[in-house]
Amino acid sequence: MKIEMINSDLINVFISNFYFEDIDIDKKIELVSLIKNLISKIDSRYKLNLNGFYKIKVYPKKQVGIFLHIIKIDDNEFSEGADFRIVVYQNERFFLETEDYEKIKNYPNKRYYNQKFYVDIDDIININSLIEFCNIIYGDDVKDILYYGKEVK
Repeated sequence: MKIEMINSDLINVFISNFYFEDIDIDKKIELVSLIKNLISKIDSRYKLNLNGFYKIKVYPKKQVGIFLHIIKIDDNEFSEGADFRIVVYQNERFFLETEDYEKIKNYPNKRYYNQKFYVDIDDIININSLIEFCNIIYGDDVKDILYYGKEVK
């Protein structure tokens, strides 16, 4: 698990797929239940002191893990608790990003954008061999890659 405090209103969390091997992340009810439990554990273990109203963007990908964006929307002036609105982005595309073309040259559907190369994670059979050498891109950044990126043959 990796937790990154961007600022007081944004926390990014990555949870490896090894953590939820027994849970079907395609089932939204199971995924939301997992997220609620994780947020509670993360808050108490790392002393985040979550208080207020939060939107949690959930980006699950079986091959990699789950990415969370915990965004504070409003302070809760009347209690010490936190309330969450969980939004799950089930069918999002994920890309691996690298500056080294040699790492992805054998995969289909490669793209080039902002001096970096990208390949769709769904096109990779053994992602473990690449994941430590590449960045994982998802969400709005993927839209930019698809729209502005050039296909590489």
